[in-house]
Parts: sequence; C-alpha cells; structure tokens
Amino acid sequence: MFLYRPFSAVCLLAYAPLSLCAHVFFEINLTWEVRAPDGQPRYVILSNGQLPGPQLNMNYGDDVEFVVHNNLPFDSTVHFHGIEQTDTPWSDGTPGVSQKPIPQGGSFTYKWTATQYGAYWYHGHAQGEIQDGLYGPIFITPPSSQPSPFGLIANSTSASIAAMQSAEKKAQFALLSDWDHLTSSEYRAVEEASGLDLFCVDSLLINGKGAVNCQPQAVLNALTPPPLLHLLNGSTVSDRGCTPPSKAALDEGLNFTSNIDLVPAGLLDGCTPTNGSMETFYVDAADEWFNLQIVSAMSIKTPVFSIDSHPMWIYAVDGIYIEPQLADTVFLYNGERFSAMIKLDQTPGDYTIRVANSGADQILSGYAKLSYQNHTPHKGHQSYNATTSSNGTVNATAYINYGGENTTASVIPLDETLLVPYPANKPAPTADATHILKLGRLGANYNWSLSGSNLYDTQANYQTPLLFHPNSTSNPDAYDPSLIIRTINGTWVDIVLQVVLNAAAPAQPAHPVHKHSNKAYLIGAGTGTFNYSTVADAMNVIPGSFNLETPSLRDSFTTPSVLQGPAWIVFRYQVVNPGAFYLHCHIQTHLTGGMAMTIMDGVDVWPTIPEDYLNGNGGY
Repeated sequence: MFLYRPFSAVCLLAYAPLSLCAHVFFEINLTWEVRAPDGQPRYVILSNGQLPGPQLNMNYGDDVEFVVHNNLPFDSTVHFHGIEQTDTPWSDGTPGVSQKPIPQGGSFTYKWTATQYGAYWYHGHAQGEIQDGLYGPIFITPPSSQPSPFGLIANSTSASIAAMQSAEKKAQFALLSDWDHLTSSEYRAVEEASGLDLFCVDSLLINGKGAVNCQPQAVLNALTPPPLLHLLNGSTVSDRGCTPPSKAALDEGLNFTSNIDLVPAGLLDGCTPTNGSMETFYVDAADEWFNLQIVSAMSIKTPVFSIDSHPMWIYAVDGIYIEPQLADTVFLYNGERFSAMIKLDQTPGDYTIRVANSGADQILSGYAKLSYQNHTPHKGHQSYNATTSSNGTVNATAYINYGGENTTASVIPLDETLLVPYPANKPAPTADATHILKLGRLGANYNWSLSGSNLYDTQANYQTPLLFHPNSTSNPDAYDPSLIIRTINGTWVDIVLQVVLNAAAPAQPAHPVHKHSNKAYLIGAGTGTFNYSTVADAMNVIPGSFNLETPSLRDSFTTPSVLQGPAWIVFRYQVVNPGAFYLHCHIQTHLTGGMAMTIMDGVDVWPTIPEDYLNGNGGY
C-alpha cells in the first residue's frame, strides 16, 4: 500500500524531484510457526507468512511508515540495517537503546525518511531473532541526479549504460543466511551449558531456501585447508564439515571451563541430508545486464559468493556507489551488502550460484540457480570457455569448490582494500576525539567484549532506553565508559578496534562490527598494538597504515582474524545525527555474548523524543 505525500524534507532540501517523493506504508505481521527452510521442520519467525520477509521498495526521499504486529511468543524489535535514521533515532529498532521492545501481542510504528539510496535490509534486534528468520531486503532507488559509476565499467557505451541503469531499477536480492535446526535460544543454551563458543550450522540458505548437504568424509578431508590440518593434528573435521571445538583445534580460551560432552548429539556431527528447496533467479538475455544485490544475513558464517561463468562488476558497497571492480568471487562478512552488475552473455541455460563458508570452522556450501529465459544472448557477445561442469544444465566454469577455495589460480576475488567511493568522498584530515576499544573474550569462551572490560547486556534498559534516559540520574549506564561512548555534535571521531591476544584468547576470529546511524570511513589498519593516543600520532610513525584520500565509506568494519599477534583497524565519522546508537559485532552469538557498546552522539544537543515514542508505540 502506498500513500503519497509530496513534501518530504528530503524532497524539499535535496535532490529528489517532488513528483517522486511519497509517503510509503509497509505492515508486517510476525508469527512463530513451523517451517522447513532446508527440509527439516522447526519453529521459525515468519514476516507476513514468509521467510525472508517481504522486500521494501522505495525511492530516495520517501517518508517511510513501517508497522510491526508482534504475534511472537516473545518480545521483538526491527532494525533497518544501514539506514542512518537522520532526525529519527527513535526508529532505529534497538531495544534498550532506542526503544522499549515490542511486547507479545503489541504493535509498533517506525517512521523514517529514505535519505540514502541502494541496498539495505531489516532484521530483528531482540536476542537472536536473525537466527530464527526475522530479516528482509530493502531497496531505495537513487535520484536521477545521483551520479552513477556505470560509465566506468569496461567497454561501456551509452546503450550499455542505459541497460545497466534499467537493470538497477529491477534489482533482485540474494539474502545469504546460515541455518540451524536449533532455535536461537536453544543454541545459546548449549553454549552456556557446554562453555563453548559454537559455530557449527546445518545449512546455508539463499532467500530462505536450501538443504542439508552431506559430503563423503574423503571429500571433506581433501577440502580441509593446510593451516587447519596443522591445528587438527591428525584428527579430521566431522561428517558435517565442522572443526572439533577443542582447545587443541581452535585454541579457545585456555583459562575457561568447557565440557564438549554437554553439546547435544547432532550439533557437531551426525550429518543427515534433506530434500530442501533451491532459489532460482530468472534473467532475460535481452536485458543485457542483471542487477543482483547480495546481502549477508548470516548469523555466524562468513560466506564467499560466486556465479558459474559469470564475473561480477561490484559497483556499490553497503549502499554506496564505488568505482566498479570486476570480480569472480565476493567474500561477505555479516551485515555487508554488495551490489553486482552481471553481463548476460552466456549460453542460455541454468548456472549454479555457489555460497560456501570461507572460514576454517566448517566446510559447507549452499546453492541457487541463475536461469536464462526467453532469449538467446545478443549477437557479438563473447562467451567464457566452459571447463567445469556445474549443477545446472550448462557446462560452466565454477570459480569455487564446496569448501570455498578457488578452483584455479586465475580466479579473481574482490579486493576490499580498493572500494573507493564514487564520486570521490573523503573525511576530515584530523579527528577531535579518539576512542580505543579492545576486542576479546571475557569470562567465558562464548562471552565477548567490545570495550575489553565489560559485557553489554543486550536486555539491559529494556524499559529505560538510553535515548529516553541519557543522564546518569535516570540511567546509571549512560556514563559507563566500558559500555558507552559520548560525543559532541559536529565533531569528528576516530574509533580504533584493537584485537587483543592473551592467555584467555590466544586466537580470534574476524569481528564484523556494525555502526548504527551514519556511515564512517575506514581510514587505517595494521598489525601489532595501537600504541598511540591519536591517528595523527600514529601517522607520524606508520604513515603507510592509513588512507585519508580514498578510504571506503561503510557501516560495517571487520577486524582481521588473528593467530600470531594482535591487529587493529580504525574508522572515522562526523557526529551529525544526535541520538543513541548501537555499535556491535554482527556475529549473532558474539552480540548475544556481550560484544556491543552504545554511542551517544551529540549529547550537547540531545533530541526531544516525540510523545508517541517516549510513552507509546510510535503512534500506532
């Protein structure tokens, strides 16, 4: 249902023509029902009876009204991932931070303006609701005045640019997720009982479709990468492809108590194949180009994505246009979005889309299909040589195997160090404040800290959200530096994410840290300890570790996985949107385990909360 209201503030102040700006209305009903996304029934969260939830389509400048009816047997909220929530921090969807949770049987209205363009997504933010299926895609059509990078794609002509612009308006989404036959609360209960940081899942889904794939042990052994073989020290991965969660294999916290015998049978081993389902993306070669928005809705895993015989021009990341880059494979950390323009120049037929776990914790793949319909490729289109059979009907080139490894040395992965914004965009040369966070385990294998000194209770302040109670007199957490970062409006802020290694955590996985509200520039990275007070001090000593001219502009920032020593990254942003916003690891089990903080931006000009939100449910 679409209701038109032509006087959006963005329409009046920015690029979008008045005729395109509207008031758009979406309504979802959340229910807890039995479904079998990978062929094995379990309780899941459905949004309007489906998983994933319905796609939200809108134009830049639209005013959005999103109503949630919570018919789940537990509290819920919905967060709009990557949406900056300019002047609407009460619609960010984080319980205890920006709102009270939506109670069982309750409803809530989120209202915000589409001040950005590109690919985003929405998901649950109360406990582990992503693991249970609460997520869906968002696409915001850019204004006609927004410069696009399609002219930078090799061999572009005015006709091909027009074809790409047309394809962008018909974007399809590939939402990638991991799936387990335990619910999120059951999964967490096993971690707490066993003392282990678990990571094994049953399947990988594409748009909520998949199957449990079981491979012969010999195949799994052959796909085990050499570094993991060294850690396994003579043992093997399980029949589910999972690395044994033992101290010898994973170097988990040496000072923490764990008992693998308390992990129920079937979670780490005991693979039973299922007859699930497979997503199909239908394309027409007459369109020349196919626009695919690839979203990592993963709870735990880090997938690598490819389409047999179809290289991808990656032209936007986290919703922001970049200088296009040609790649055969794309690695996605939790929450990230990559926009791909794909040339439809192959022999008509079906081509396998491959999604494989890229980490050493499990050897696992999921599949979908790219299916040409109606037309043959235009005359003159060049076709890549087919050398490897796919699961489809065409003899095609597979770029990755079941374990996510490249099939040949010529496969081109996306280079994430070269995601240059288009048009050019760079931060201030210096920052006004610096905050150094020390990431690591704290107290147990399954508990993680973002500050290094405290665990964030994701159920804290449920009835006294920090946005509503920003002062210590009403909320003692508001001034706790181990949980809160407080900033001044208009200032530039550097946040250093220092990955710490110690006896409690002699190794660490990558942490995809998501920043709510406005985006930030990834300006630096390095190994070792960040022994500096500011980036300016560090640049005097290690200038090669920083890029202030062409840094990527993101809402997710991933620390490197570390085995041999500590490492760090730093991002910079300007405080322009006063309010309380989450900063957290987007691995769901890490967030549940405490890996979060709240940034209280612009405490000197704190917003006045509308009565409908302060003491209500958004005016529903």
